Amino acid sequence: MIAGLGVDLVEVERFRRICGRYGDRFLKKNFGESEIKESKRFVDPAPFLAARFAAKEAVSKALGTGFTGFGPKDVIVKRQKGEPPYLEFSQKLKTLFPAADAKDFMLSLSHEKQAAVAMVIWCRKSA
Repeated sequence: MIAGLGVDLVEVERFRRICGRYGDRFLKKNFGESEIKESKRFVDPAPFLAARFAAKEAVSKALGTGFTGFGPKDVIVKRQKGEPPYLEFSQKLKTLFPAADAKDFMLSLSHEKQAAVAMVIWCRKSA
């Protein structure tokens, strides 16, 4: 059963400007250490980071609350080589939404030069 759906679109250039202006302060406020570390592999990390930020927003929309009681850093996007991206939730998010297990969220990311998009579907087993 689909419990929630979220989608978000981020303009890569706007995201690049924000990262340039606020630097590490912005990154540390919105991304986990693993996301920041992985972004350093790219000459231009903006599309990578923009897609992950879109995923965090899409999760907040799938939950139906927006960022109420938690923030972007409470949602971590991970990916193993050859596997689709997946989510990890902070303990804070797990406490706020005990019925929302990160394993029940499907995530799709895409980005190009101008835009990054993420879609999240929250699937729960029928009660």
